[in-house]
Amino acid sequence: MSSLNTEKWNRILVRFLLAFSFWEAVSIPVRMLFFSKFYFDPTFKTMFVPITDVFWLGPVFSDLLFTLSFGFLYSLMKESLPQGLVGGFLVGILVSIIGFVSPMLWTLSLTNFAPTVLVWVWVAYYAIFTISTAVIYSVGWNSED
Repeated sequence: MSSLNTEKWNRILVRFLLAFSFWEAVSIPVRMLFFSKFYFDPTFKTMFVPITDVFWLGPVFSDLLFTLSFGFLYSLMKESLPQGLVGGFLVGILVSIIGFVSPMLWTLSLTNFAPTVLVWVWVAYYAIFTISTAVIYSVGWNSED
C-alpha cells in the first residue's frame, strides 16, 4: 500500500467532485420517485414531513460525507479492486450488500421498526447511490499516469 501523495489526493478530489455533483443533481428526483408513494399514503403520513419543512443541509451533508469517505477508502483499496466500468458496478453492488442489505435484513428480522416496503425502498435508493459513486471512482483511474 502506498502513501497518499498529491497526485492521489487530486484524483480523489476530482472524482469526489464528479460523484457528489452527479448525485446531488440526480438525488432529488430519485427521492421523489422512490418515496412519493409513501408520502401520499395515509398510513405513512406521520412518518414524512412536508418538503418545505425539510432541513436540506442534513441530506446534502450526509451525501457529501459518504461520497468523500467512499472515495478515500476506494483510493486505499484500489490496487486490489477490479478496474473499469464492470469493476465499479461490482464494487458498488458488493458495498451495497455489505453496507445496506445485510444490516437491514438483520435489523428487520430482530425488530419491526419501520414498514418492510419502506425499508427496502430506502435500501434500493442507497444502493443506487453507492453503485453510481463506485462507478465514478473506478472509471479512468490509472496508476501509470
